[in-house]
Amino acid sequence: MRTYLNKLITLLLFVSVYLGASAQSVPDTARISIGVDGGLPLYVTNLYSHILGASLHIDYPISRRTYITGSAGYNIFFASSTASSAPNGILNVQNANMKTVPLKIGIKQFIIRHFYVAAEVGGTLLTNKEEVYATNTSAFTYSPQVGMLFFLKKHTYIDAGIRYEGLASFYNDSEKYSFWAAHISYAFNL
Repeated sequence: MRTYLNKLITLLLFVSVYLGASAQSVPDTARISIGVDGGLPLYVTNLYSHILGASLHIDYPISRRTYITGSAGYNIFFASSTASSAPNGILNVQNANMKTVPLKIGIKQFIIRHFYVAAEVGGTLLTNKEEVYATNTSAFTYSPQVGMLFFLKKHTYIDAGIRYEGLASFYNDSEKYSFWAAHISYAFNL
């Protein structure tokens, strides 16, 4: 037990020295962005017509061009007016808007000065399970994206990009609730 504790302390010491040394070359501080998202579903277009949401992102620098990211949002999948049944096939029941909260972590890499690629994974929570007759309240989510950071003044930015968000089903089937989305947000350094 004592050797395990010594190894753990040594590991923590090396990690803290590494992070302290690498932090000195990082030119930026953590960045927070608040924005709006709009999108179109890919596979369930007969049930939902479009998506609108809001998001909060935090970017933490680990090197000059690489950031660890975390994001949370709120999305509404608006029910299609042409759908004649709920998502799980209940006839003569109009489907309701589906309301979700995606929670993701990932990595962002600046390829060129203002252009970045990012990838995030996490889970999406369904907030109105009963209204949409879902069987699950969460689903696996992944999200590759590309974007641009437009510099304003005094460490403020406009962040704009597009992403594909892969979202598994909230029903016990193989249906995907994936969508393409665009976002624009106001970002600032902490």
